[in-house]
Amino acid sequence: MRDFIQRPTRRRLTGWLAAVALGLTGLAGMGTGAGAADFPSRPITMLVGYNAGGQTDLVARAAAQVMSDALGQPINVVNKPGAGGGVAARELTQAKPDGYTIMFHANSVVNNDPFLMKRITFTPEDFEWGGFITVYQAGLITQKDAPYDDLDGFVAWAKENPGFNYATLSPGARMIMQEIAKKEGLDANYMPVKGGGEMINAILGRQAVMAMSGGIHAKYPDDIKTLAVLTTFRQPSWPEVKSIDEFGYALGMDGRAGLMLPKGTDPAIVQALSSALQNAETDATFAKVTGAANIPIMFLDADAAKAEMERTYKEYGEIYRRAGVEPQ
Repeated sequence: MRDFIQRPTRRRLTGWLAAVALGLTGLAGMGTGAGAADFPSRPITMLVGYNAGGQTDLVARAAAQVMSDALGQPINVVNKPGAGGGVAARELTQAKPDGYTIMFHANSVVNNDPFLMKRITFTPEDFEWGGFITVYQAGLITQKDAPYDDLDGFVAWAKENPGFNYATLSPGARMIMQEIAKKEGLDANYMPVKGGGEMINAILGRQAVMAMSGGIHAKYPDDIKTLAVLTTFRQPSWPEVKSIDEFGYALGMDGRAGLMLPKGTDPAIVQALSSALQNAETDATFAKVTGAANIPIMFLDADAAKAEMERTYKEYGEIYRRAGVEPQ
């Protein structure tokens, strides 16, 4: 047996000790987020789940520039449209959680779409949340010269004019009018439209007397008026217009745009990205981009964004269930 036993030489013993020390250092790093110390050290990819040129894409590109300046690395925007952001969000769930693949999108892909589409099954726990920077000014709109100036006035008019056309570009938009019609006994004709541009044309062309807009109507202040806002708060562009909840319909839902990250991203990296996004709150160029489209800036940091998503996922889900909406 003696022939098969090797005495530990000084060189071999030194190597063993070095390996043990390296292993312990690696374990310690896993627990302390040591990989975040030099983040970012290379370019970042930002996914956007809509086509280039839309409202969210424009905000995303402006935010990417501000964040890039703060972080010292390029942020490349890549559009991945499909399923209202579902395609991009699915790709995000498969990305390495190292902060180098992020997503800028509307929160609707998690707290609205899963209650409308079977193929969208995300929950707030499927992502890390890096913060929100803007809000959508969704509302019920009509022609500027319509014979009613708020939702109560429209309901009174609609009772005398059954069979009116309501332009609807999504199941959520349809649900809003269905709930109003059910409560008030209205006879509505649902007119499908594709996209915000077609919806605006239906209103300007007087093919529909009302539509739900995600905010694009702000570009037409001389031709379109807002009858009720669909957020839980009064909006900066129309502070005098009451929310749909104030009119007695518990349907208010807030749309926000901001950062989503793969689940398991180091908290220090999440915070670094959130802090970079916050710079957009006071950036002059970002304000110019958002201001041109009447997009309000309302920053929520990473912790607030996470809490917001957990709360709204439960509350909005209940709104859809109460309305009897089944995912299609």
